[in-house]
Amino acid sequence: MNLFDKIPENFFSILVSKNKNIYVNALFILGEAFRQEMAISRDNIVARLINNLEEEFKTEDFSEEDDSQEIKDNNVSSKAYFLLRKLKWAGWIEMETQRDSFEEYVILPDYAIKFINLLYSIVEENQIEYNSYVFATYSSLKLASVEKKETYNAIITAYNNTIQLMNELKSLYNNLGRFHKKICNQDNINEIIKEHFVTYKKYSDEMIFPRFTRDSVPRYKTPIKEMLNDILADNERLEDTIHVASKNRKYESKEEAKNDILSKIRTILEIYENIDWTMNQIEQKNTDYVRASIQRIQYLLTSDKELKGKLVKLLKNSTNQKVIDEMEKEIDLFKQEYVCRDSIYIRNSNDKKRQGIPMSLKEEKPLDTQVFFEFAKTLERVYDDKKINAFMEKNFRNKPCIYSSEIILETTEDLILLILATIKAGKSGKSFYFMEDNDEVVVNNGFRIPNIKFIRREN
Repeated sequence: MNLFDKIPENFFSILVSKNKNIYVNALFILGEAFRQEMAISRDNIVARLINNLEEEFKTEDFSEEDDSQEIKDNNVSSKAYFLLRKLKWAGWIEMETQRDSFEEYVILPDYAIKFINLLYSIVEENQIEYNSYVFATYSSLKLASVEKKETYNAIITAYNNTIQLMNELKSLYNNLGRFHKKICNQDNINEIIKEHFVTYKKYSDEMIFPRFTRDSVPRYKTPIKEMLNDILADNERLEDTIHVASKNRKYESKEEAKNDILSKIRTILEIYENIDWTMNQIEQKNTDYVRASIQRIQYLLTSDKELKGKLVKLLKNSTNQKVIDEMEKEIDLFKQEYVCRDSIYIRNSNDKKRQGIPMSLKEEKPLDTQVFFEFAKTLERVYDDKKINAFMEKNFRNKPCIYSSEIILETTEDLILLILATIKAGKSGKSFYFMEDNDEVVVNNGFRIPNIKFIRREN
């Protein structure tokens, strides 16, 4: 998906120009006009721009703009019309001529409205009022449990609210990290107090507190999950919902509608199943911020009065040459080094390796079979028949037969005993069991072994 298939190529150019501030203010004026009226004429918009930006027009310099020569008279009105033409060129607005009066009206495309709202939400001082996504999800599903025909609409509403809820929870978590970082980088105690008791408190009251009180997840989570599971369990209701959904033109077939509904229900259930972890992370992040804020205030209240605080200030300003010169005059500083095991370091040579003289091969003597015989005898003395039978008896546990996968292999010695037990199996008088081969390979405590069947002999 290409963004510039949806919006014009020059769309963002006004936001990076020298006059970006006046362009953004003009966009806010356009947004406010369209919130108040259905349609706005070009002359009306120009009048609004002049009325709100008159002082800025007087001081703003458009000479560096590519088409600034279009401003014939360097007055407020000419600049307002130029600004409107620039917004049209960038694709933020379009012009429409009325049939009856030939008067031009300004039109805001849908993508422009979205961007203007986004920019406005970033710069506005007040937080956006908290939306009760959890309660809205509960309410829509509760209504659908009575009005069964509204089940499809309830699922769509519940899904959209749940996705928005998760987006806001993630945004909240990251914003808490931003508050934390900001407080740690602040050295002015008055600014920290203002940030914590004014800015953060307002944010907490409007965005954090409601999630744990009136729109409580623990309160509504269980009923939401139960109502969704009721929909899945009621085949007749589910089929009716799929039938209603299939009439929607967004689905090409009934099967596609069914898959989408089931996917949305499962997504909601999965989110509410794991949402406690997300809420705990937010609560922990909030606790960490409050603790860090208090510690920072306590540190700044005491550090300025101590020698340590003065040294910290000096070191923070040590990049200033004047400070360095004064320190050299007043303080005898010297460089100290020490030797440790990491000090002895030889840099690798980048020279190409040359072919050396090949080493001669030693003549190998024939293997002495007597050595292998003695080794086998030693092994047999260590692991005698009595020890092997005791190992197998422990694993049989009075059962008539067992498989290799059932034998306890806790150590390498257990594996050796199993191998020797396999060798001894079937030999007359040597073992109380015999075995049946099996091609199946199993993993027993990390050991890959054949799943041999061991059978107890009948007495």
